[in-house]
Amino acid sequence: MAYRRILCAVDFSDHSNTAFYRAIEAAERYSASLFILHALEVHPLTTWINLEGLSDLTMQIEHKAQDAMDSLISSVPGRLEHLKVRTEITSGRAYAEILENARVWNADLIVMGAKGTGALEEGPLGSTVDRVVNDAECSVLVVKG
Repeated sequence: MAYRRILCAVDFSDHSNTAFYRAIEAAERYSASLFILHALEVHPLTTWINLEGLSDLTMQIEHKAQDAMDSLISSVPGRLEHLKVRTEITSGRAYAEILENARVWNADLIVMGAKGTGALEEGPLGSTVDRVVNDAECSVLVVKG
């Protein structure tokens, strides 16, 4: 099967970074478009942080995520030049954002790391991976780091 639209979900963990490299390999092999997605799972503690402080914190988190995305992209100099690549940083539950973006973008493969950075990741596969594997409408490649 030739893949044409590969969505790579990243959280900048070791497993995720390895998945990113595998997604590039697949995109190169099949001349596929590559969509690199990071979902910010921000769970604000509004009782502890006032609204102005929350806004500042959110901006700092978004800036750090963009820096991490830029660093990830720059870690593969020249490899993405011949590929159609799109990056996006969104916010929400990671599994929901991955599934929705894959559906809307019509991805035929989702690539993601087996374990992420989430503190609540459980079991042999993280909870985000488990939900994506079970609910995705397309193939899912789970990469161990």
